[in-house]
Amino acid sequence: MEQVDRRVRRTKKSLEDALIALTLEKDYDEITIQEITDRADIGYRTFFRHYSDKDELLKDVLSTTMVELRELMVPPQSDFFADPNIKSTYLVSGEILFRHVHERSDLYRVLLRSENTLVESVMAFAIRGFEENFESLSEPDIPIEIIANHMVSGTIALVRWWLDTEMSYPPEVMGEYMDRLIVKPTRDMILHSLAK
Repeated sequence: MEQVDRRVRRTKKSLEDALIALTLEKDYDEITIQEITDRADIGYRTFFRHYSDKDELLKDVLSTTMVELRELMVPPQSDFFADPNIKSTYLVSGEILFRHVHERSDLYRVLLRSENTLVESVMAFAIRGFEENFESLSEPDIPIEIIANHMVSGTIALVRWWLDTEMSYPPEVMGEYMDRLIVKPTRDMILHSLAK
């Protein structure tokens, strides 16, 4: 059973990688299932054991990616409000986020260059996660949904810029920049507003 599961995971990963590589070369609408299976070096019929069409394959790739991205972008309250005088857990999370994007840069290039509805769905998913993590917080003077939108859209914009500049700075530096530009100012604003 374990060997079958491993084979299925390997096949799906090959198909995902093939789709991502092809999407970087040509428009998604122009890509055929035959091209995907040829690139993945997998039989044409094997594709249909796992997916009904290329849209289902893309949804599978995106749903996995959205969950990973949300976990990396949305801090638990305890991490977010860690002592700002020490290297916070969220700063480490920023480094982890940028390392993760670096390791899967082709996927994130496809994701963040794709149609706006796709990026918006990723943002909405991450924003909901942020709001859920912070719903128990006393209401600061700026509503949580605005804070969540700022944090998530700022982070996505920074990741997109980094990819567009061919990852011109190391992931750990980008994690620190994210902390200084987005996380610390937002955390300080919330703490200041709650102290009133």
